[in-house]
This record gives sequence, C-alpha cells and structure tokens, in this order.
Amino acid sequence: MTGPFFEDNFNFSAYNTEHGIAVAISIVLGTLFIYFANTHLNHHQKKVFGTIIAIIVLLSQLMKVYIKMELGTFDKTIDLPLHLCNMMPFLVPFAMLFANRQIWAILFFWIMSGTFQSLISPTLEHSFPHFEFWRYWVVHCGLVFLMLYGVFCMGFRLTFKDALWSALLINVLALLMYFVNLGLDSNYLYLMAKPPGTTLYTFLGPWPWYILSLEGVLVILFSLCYLPFHLVRQRA
Repeated sequence: MTGPFFEDNFNFSAYNTEHGIAVAISIVLGTLFIYFANTHLNHHQKKVFGTIIAIIVLLSQLMKVYIKMELGTFDKTIDLPLHLCNMMPFLVPFAMLFANRQIWAILFFWIMSGTFQSLISPTLEHSFPHFEFWRYWVVHCGLVFLMLYGVFCMGFRLTFKDALWSALLINVLALLMYFVNLGLDSNYLYLMAKPPGTTLYTFLGPWPWYILSLEGVLVILFSLCYLPFHLVRQRA
C-alpha cells in the first residue's frame, strides 16, 4: 500500500481552508440528505436510508483498523476504536435500523456534546487525500448528521430522563475505560492525559483535575442539548 492515500503527511491544520471546506461540504450534504428523506421517503424507507448512512460511517471506522494492520502500523494503544467518537459507529446502526429512540437519545447527548466539538477543534493530523482525513470527517460529520436525522426525519425527541441515563452511562463507560487504559497503557477517552492540540480540555486544568471539571462541562453541554426540546415541548 503506497501513495498519498496511505502515506502519513502530518499537514492538517485546524481553522484553515481545508478545515472550512470539509465542514461546509458536510453541512450541505447533511441538509440535502435530510431534505431528500423528508420529501421522497416514507417511514420505512427513512429507516433504511438512515441505516445505510450509519453502516457507511461504521465501515469508514473499520477501514482505519484494516489499513493500519495491512501497513503494519497498527498500535493497540491508539488505534482500537475505543475513543468515544470511534465507539459510536458501532451503536448508531442499531438506533437507525430498529428506529430505537432510547438508543438514539443516549447517543445524542454523547455525540452532540463530544463529537460535535471535534468538528470545531479537530485532533486530525493528516490532510487530504490521506485515508485518516476521509475517515475523520465521514465518521464525525456522519455521526452528527445521524443524530439530526433522528430529530428531523424519524421524529425522535429527548426527555429529561434521557439526559440522566446518558450521564450515568458515560460515567460507567469512563470507569471501565480507565481500567482498559491501565491494561493497555493507553489513553482512550483521554482519561490519562489531555488530547493533543487546542481543545476544550486545554482550559480545564491539569490531570486529573480536568476529569472532574468535565463533569461540570457535561452538565452544561447536556443541558444545552436538552433545552431546545424542552422549550418546544413547553411551547406546544
């Protein structure tokens, strides 16, 4: 495997033209997909369409593991799909295929609070046309799109109980991943050290205090996710 699609270039820089174009294209495609689904598909077809998009996102995530194993550069401490954004592609297809509002609701808080931030302050290292460039934007933008697809195409809505369950489960997941990190000497979920670059973590203090700070951030972000649904419900 040779060529610019496989060779690391370390050329990506946040907030440059390439970053802006990737986000802009994702917004346009997401808007067009939602419009198409609402104007041309019935409920069953919407489930199928959402499932197809979710599977594309999942295959993009699996592509990274396969390629790195083929290149002989796979590292279990960084390349397993154990970061939050990389776990979600394995769960979202179930929410779409079975039109399961409960699964979607839990994932909504995680994705719109975490993955969405990855679009604004990406931790991506390699620029176009590297395979990681494609995987990063397909996975992160695809996950955000599927959460919005649940709202605008599937008719899903959030409840306050969803926020509580989502907060509880993310803490259970973090606890499990802490022990995984100890076993692998890894930093999945960024529990052992901050991610590289300038991200939300940058402003939350040193380890391990930033983990406690994240609990407060979680409350704020989850509240912001739930607020539009609460206001619409109150108005109705």
